Amino acid sequence: MADLLESTGYKIPALKRGQEVTGKVISKDRSEILIDIGAKSEGIVFGREFDAVRDLAAKLTAGDSVEATVVYPENDAGQVVLSLRKHSGDKLWKELEEKIESAEAITVVAIEANRGGIICEYSGIHGFLPAIHLHTQISSPGDFFGKTLQVEVIDVDRDANRLIFAQKKDAKELEDVKKLLSKIEIGQKYEGEVKSVLPFGVFVQIEDGIVGLVHISEIAWEKVDDPTKFFKVGQKVEVMASAKDEEAGKLSLSLKQLAKDPFEEISAKYTKDQKVTGSVSKVVRGGIYVTLEHGLEGFVSASKIPPNESWEAGKTVQCMVESVDVASRKITLVPYVLEKPIFYR
Repeated sequence: MADLLESTGYKIPALKRGQEVTGKVISKDRSEILIDIGAKSEGIVFGREFDAVRDLAAKLTAGDSVEATVVYPENDAGQVVLSLRKHSGDKLWKELEEKIESAEAITVVAIEANRGGIICEYSGIHGFLPAIHLHTQISSPGDFFGKTLQVEVIDVDRDANRLIFAQKKDAKELEDVKKLLSKIEIGQKYEGEVKSVLPFGVFVQIEDGIVGLVHISEIAWEKVDDPTKFFKVGQKVEVMASAKDEEAGKLSLSLKQLAKDPFEEISAKYTKDQKVTGSVSKVVRGGIYVTLEHGLEGFVSASKIPPNESWEAGKTVQCMVESVDVASRKITLVPYVLEKPIFYR
């Protein structure tokens, strides 16, 4: 082919690493794909590059057009080593967008549990299954690793690299759960048993065998970092039904709603311009969180901190109360100074 092209005076352009090319599949087997890209030799997809696109490879046949990326312009056999990862990714993201419309169930593999939910993998793409869209109960986070789940795609944004799933129930299971949920009264207290403790909360089984989620934010009025410090599987607890979605078959439970918010009583001790002493608990881009006493934090805006001062976690600081907002459970602080500077607000 190369000799024939040269005889016609056509010059074959040199290929560069990272260059995108278009070609047609010549053949494929269990370990490689040969592609005609119009170069002096065929292109080849093999090894790790083939393993990365096995799902796509299974669908390809001779004559199919593909877009590829040059990995090596020439290997020892004189072939152009190609990658189909980008092409595979383009097709996969498009398929995922179509699955939102069809609500078709897909199978994903759980690879990690965190405070928000489960990180899953689908054909090499990582997606997120939020805790509120999870139905499967297990006893510990490690049990999720490698577990397959049936989900539906509810949000796709390739530019933001965002892929969100919701676990899917079969029709009969969903109907059974709907019947049980119809008996649940929002605001009612229920006795329950802890079925699993995870980074994002606790699954509790209440009457008639229905299971609901106590999200980590609903465990206590104080911030909870690790639910395992409070609960264990089999523990008896009293919860309140805080929300339900009968169509989706979901029940949300709360523990903290059964207790009086301590902020109301504690915050009553703090008034505007009061001098307070606390410890820096967390430094964020917008400012500093200061622990005033157990279960109570105040916030100092970064704009109020003098540029020559460095506030680090653990440091003891003196502040003044700027405002107390009981409704939003916030106490705003400013650094304590002997005299308020000119133009201070």
